[in-house]
Amino acid sequence: MPPASTLAPTITPSPTLTPSPTPTATPIPPLALTIRWPRPVMPLLPPQPIAVELVPPPGVDVEAMVSAGVQAPDGTIYERFILEPQGENLYVAVEPLQLPLDPPAGEWHLVIAVNSPLNVVGDWELFFHPAPLRLHDLTEVLPAAATLRVPQDFVEVAAQGDAWAGGRVWHYEAGELALWWAPGPTEPLLFNNALVMLEATHDPEAPPQVLDAVETEWQGRTAFLFHEKWHGSEGGPAEAWVVQGENYWLYVLRVRAVGGEEIPSLIRQVEETFTLSE
Repeated sequence: MPPASTLAPTITPSPTLTPSPTPTATPIPPLALTIRWPRPVMPLLPPQPIAVELVPPPGVDVEAMVSAGVQAPDGTIYERFILEPQGENLYVAVEPLQLPLDPPAGEWHLVIAVNSPLNVVGDWELFFHPAPLRLHDLTEVLPAAATLRVPQDFVEVAAQGDAWAGGRVWHYEAGELALWWAPGPTEPLLFNNALVMLEATHDPEAPPQVLDAVETEWQGRTAFLFHEKWHGSEGGPAEAWVVQGENYWLYVLRVRAVGGEEIPSLIRQVEETFTLSE
């Protein structure tokens, strides 16, 4: 008999290892940036601080550092700001933007910078043109030789006399601007004449304290600068220039704080617009 056949053993193949899929990270949505700032921007509106809203994705708590820069029309940086978190996703500049009295004409540029671990989408920049400054018409009020550029936002609180001899007083926020004028002695300005002219502008029932006086110049003209201390709830420091103009006219230009210890910068800027023609 033929020998029985022997079956060869069947080899079971090893299982093939299927690699596990690499988990894909779910992308986190970006922060949404929105600038919150009023327009039009005007030099004499109460300055509003620059503010932005930075909204994170739902359920995500993230910290960010926010800053801002304002460029003048010529591209130079006018001012930089750090914006602090104020809650409700709002970041606000510590100090407001205060434009100069006569800002350079053209397009200004506000740029926001955000340092955050998340991407940021939204409005990074804002372009604006400062609104033109509206002035009081003083052509029939002041002597013909005098010019003073007083914004309409300055409220007139006192008016006396006429273009020959008189005065006007304006208030703006916590400051006062005043200009008085009258014909003076036909001689070079002396201290005694300057003091008499100064005291003529005081309230005789509540005069301020004159602290000191310095002989100086105003735009090349002989002048005396007096420092005063005004009393009461609306008191504060004051500076008064007594200047001699053409035909020996005398002028008293005063700026002072009202209820505070610092003369507002915009009051000083308007003071600097006072000129006398030859």
